Amino acid sequence: MTNPTTVIEIYPDTSEVNDYYLWSIFNFVYLNFCCLGFIALAYSLKVRDKKLLNDLNGAVEDAKTARLFNITSSALAASCIILVFIFLRYPLSDY
Repeated sequence: MTNPTTVIEIYPDTSEVNDYYLWSIFNFVYLNFCCLGFIALAYSLKVRDKKLLNDLNGAVEDAKTARLFNITSSALAASCIILVFIFLRYPLSDY
């Protein structure tokens, strides 16, 4: 009679990988500067897919890319908004 063995499959913790999904949605809807918000949203969805497939290395790389596009989109949109407020406050006709 053989001893029964138990096999426990342990999957890596996918909660450590941030997908920046809400930030990407915000950038896509409100601050879609040169479609960077859409690109960030696409990478955020790729991160979610790769987390489901337990491809953590690919998920981390795509999360870094989504974060980069979100930062770039937010910074460019914020600078454009600031420039609009500056030009509204100090029109070029005053010079």
